[in-house]
Amino acid sequence: MLPALLCLIGTACIRSRDQREIAYMPDMYYALSIKAQEADSAGLSLMRLPAAGTVPQGTLVPYPLAPADTLEAMAMLNPLPRTAEVLTVGQKYFNIYCIVCHGPRGAGDGYIVPKLPRPPELSSVKVRTWTDGRIYHLITNGQGNMPSYKTSIDPTTRWAIIHYLRAIQRAENPTPEDLILLGDSTK
Repeated sequence: MLPALLCLIGTACIRSRDQREIAYMPDMYYALSIKAQEADSAGLSLMRLPAAGTVPQGTLVPYPLAPADTLEAMAMLNPLPRTAEVLTVGQKYFNIYCIVCHGPRGAGDGYIVPKLPRPPELSSVKVRTWTDGRIYHLITNGQGNMPSYKTSIDPTTRWAIIHYLRAIQRAENPTPEDLILLGDSTK
């Protein structure tokens, strides 16, 4: 009889969730559930589009030129100064991304070349006459068998690679500027 009485008293004391006396944070207890595809009171979708011109956090600013816009790309100037630090960064990333096809001196003799068609020699007259903007455009969008590196190499590093490429092109016949930059090793 006693266990049955205790059971009856215990059941009478238990309250359901909706019968609480105090709701400490009522907004959390009675929150409105909003579905992204529903409409609000004005009839507009609750799923808003981002403001024009915004870029999601953690992503790069989109490259503004289409792959066919080579004439506009030719007018771009390299914003980085040619310093020893920039050349070191350019060399590092050239050796990571470019050396496999173009080889260490840009002669198109990289170790993947026997499997793919030979890329152009970077010291050729044709490539030497290209502007930095055009080379940047090619690195960004790719061309022929060369893939696009717009997601692999950030824009500043692409410009640094171009400075290193120009140093490779001048390695055979350095200018007086190059000798000053490298500390004039002829003395």
